[in-house]
Amino acid sequence: MKKFAFINIPSQELERPPAAAALLSSIIKSIGWDCKIFDFNLFLNSKVDEKAWIELEQYWRCKIETISDKTRSQLDKTFELFLKDLKSYDPDWMGISVFSRFSTVSCYELLEFLRPRIKATIMIGGHGIGAWPGSLPNVDQNTKYKTIADFLKEENYIDHYIVGDGEDTMKELLQGNRYPGIDGLPPIMVKDLDSVPLPEYTSIEPMKYYYTDEPGVYITMSKGCVRRCTFCNVPDLWPKFTIRNPKLLVEEIRKNKIEYQVNLTHFTDSLINGSMKHFRELNQNLIELKKEQTFRPVKYMGQFICRTQQEQNDKDWQLMHKGGANLLVTGFESFSPRVRKHMGKNYSNDDIAYHFEQSAYYGIKNVALMFVGYPIETEEDHEYNKEFLYRFQKYAKAGAIHMVRWGYTGMFRDAHKVEKPGNVKMMLDPDFESRFKKLPQGLRDIALGLGWVNENNPKLTLRERIRRRIELHELSVQLGWPQTRSREELTILYKIIKNLDSNKISIEDINELEDVLDFH
Repeated sequence: MKKFAFINIPSQELERPPAAAALLSSIIKSIGWDCKIFDFNLFLNSKVDEKAWIELEQYWRCKIETISDKTRSQLDKTFELFLKDLKSYDPDWMGISVFSRFSTVSCYELLEFLRPRIKATIMIGGHGIGAWPGSLPNVDQNTKYKTIADFLKEENYIDHYIVGDGEDTMKELLQGNRYPGIDGLPPIMVKDLDSVPLPEYTSIEPMKYYYTDEPGVYITMSKGCVRRCTFCNVPDLWPKFTIRNPKLLVEEIRKNKIEYQVNLTHFTDSLINGSMKHFRELNQNLIELKKEQTFRPVKYMGQFICRTQQEQNDKDWQLMHKGGANLLVTGFESFSPRVRKHMGKNYSNDDIAYHFEQSAYYGIKNVALMFVGYPIETEEDHEYNKEFLYRFQKYAKAGAIHMVRWGYTGMFRDAHKVEKPGNVKMMLDPDFESRFKKLPQGLRDIALGLGWVNENNPKLTLRERIRRRIELHELSVQLGWPQTRSREELTILYKIIKNLDSNKISIEDINELEDVLDFH
């Protein structure tokens, strides 16, 4: 029997087991292979001290370009111990899950160490492999390759890579077939979500992770989205909205409770209420499951879209409550109807009010996602967002709004999308790159992504967008709104401000800011 070592790497949160590892290991086993999951992220956390871990997190995220000798020594020793575990398993294949661009540096470091020391065929996959290789250590300004995946394959760090969905592609790769998504071929979506084996967590038990309130696992209910918002790239990744049978979802929830004592399901979907018919069926099936004493604590959380009152009613919220809805990460985006209409959002401010009323009545918490500085946003639109904080303050204080997340409008992956509804003509400031030469690479990439200007709304400069972001943060603090951890974002914005050669916000503008920032 062939063996496959599935490796999860930093930087990822340690609250729950990695979803890709749990799912793809089951798929690999379904073709007759053995598969063992090695969570190097968790392994590393257990081997280095707190100071080294914090420094490594900065390194993985490209905030610093090198690490101290002491941290390097701890990392190298951990690599040696990890290699010993891998060799004891003696895999034929080894796969590394590169979750995001924050996993690319750790991927490169691990491959540099492992490639000369292990004979296994090596493949990588995940969203992070599409990042630019110039951000990797010792690959300064490398423009020869378009992506990290291309660089690693051509430079013989890996043998294969998968882009896009891995559910079908992984099987085809291991069986020696040429298939979309393998080694640069354009990917396609998974053909049938209902035919995919259920994930298993035998070697990454949820109880071993650093959960906040209670252990949980991720479940994918759907892929794609029913909407085509101007700022979102989900339809590019998954052009078609596809969703699993609700009975199979509940069976997976049942299995996780029985086998791993897990009550909390965290849906990975872009939206859990994309199909109201399906969502109602899911909650009805969960209600039936929860009639058994064992399953009464079962609950779920996930991303949610605000619906109009014509699309839902009080009974839907009652079903959600009885089915175990616990936390909704809801994209309200803006309290300005004009801005929402341009985005492709068709609900009203009264619909938002209804959403909060029902959430409060049934004890369902929300994380409110809001934009700052959308390309057509005027000062009047900005005032609407301030009104949002005043109008719904009671729900924030009562706990129905768990927290608010002010998303800074930065990079638009496809300017055509935001230009299509009209009133937007996007351009990049041609002098931006020279202004940020002194920033570390990771910060510089982010800074360049913020360098757009809407010619039809010229007052919305970078300075003005940051000013609005800070003003909303301060007002949120003043009114007692809980907020997500904003230290990283605001620190980046502060450094960008300091490095502007023109249109500069002086230090006097923000030297009092630390007293009110939500730095936790």
